[in-house]
Amino acid sequence: MQRIEDTIKPAEQQKLAFDALKSVSAKAAADLDASCPAEMPQTLTDRLDLAAKRLEALANAVDTVKPALNDFYNMLSDEQKARFNVIGRSADAVTP
Repeated sequence: MQRIEDTIKPAEQQKLAFDALKSVSAKAAADLDASCPAEMPQTLTDRLDLAAKRLEALANAVDTVKPALNDFYNMLSDEQKARFNVIGRSADAVTP
């Protein structure tokens, strides 16, 4: 989140949307962390059940973060969107 803030430099009116994004991202991360098992189940069926629960937690995290991310992104200027769109891309990645 710090990298996004440093790169985008949100204007005052964008800060509320950015703060909402930070909040839901932190909740999603906590929920994902909570879905991690303390120890690996011994049976295959239990491991598959665990994998299903982790996938469900991941899907819930996406569903939680996506609306806040869209709200924030839609408030950005074209220049900010261009900077945002390259965050996380590898320097040696080939762009189409």
